Amino acid sequence: MASVLRLFAILAAALLLMAAPAGAAVRIRIDLAAQRLEAVTPQGETVTWKISSGRRGYETPTGHYGVMRMEADHHSDEYDQAPMPYSIFFSPRGLAIHGSYERGLGRPLSHGCVRLAVPNARQLFDWVEKHGATIEITGAGGGGGAIAREEAGRPREARQPRPVYRPAYQEPAYQSNFGDFPF
Repeated sequence: MASVLRLFAILAAALLLMAAPAGAAVRIRIDLAAQRLEAVTPQGETVTWKISSGRRGYETPTGHYGVMRMEADHHSDEYDQAPMPYSIFFSPRGLAIHGSYERGLGRPLSHGCVRLAVPNARQLFDWVEKHGATIEITGAGGGGGAIAREEAGRPREARQPRPVYRPAYQEPAYQSNFGDFPF
């Protein structure tokens, strides 16, 4: 009897392992030419959204990526603390799929990241947090074509600080006729 129960337990465990899909993760496909992102959950739920990828000079690299890290409330250290809600980082250069409050989805406008509408980024973030993800980026966007894989790995150069506006004429400091008399 013990051997039958043991065999049953082994068969049940094997069935459970076979039922779970290997590598069940959200499949994210980004088409730079079409400026579209398609995501498919392990259960087969599919969404397609407009994106904004890297513009000329900041092209989003093509290739296959995994998720490096995720931050729900990230702000860019490189670009004046610009909000990057629901960031899914996929590149050592700091590139991410993230939400954006900017207009212009559907055309290349970013510095290399893949921008989505914030509600879409939140949904994708939740899926990836639950299931993990694979990311495939294809096509050419930004008018400059896809950049080479080795170029994608190089670190970004820091931006020069913006010049501070100083008016040519400054009002003279207030001067009193009472000298240094304390009031």
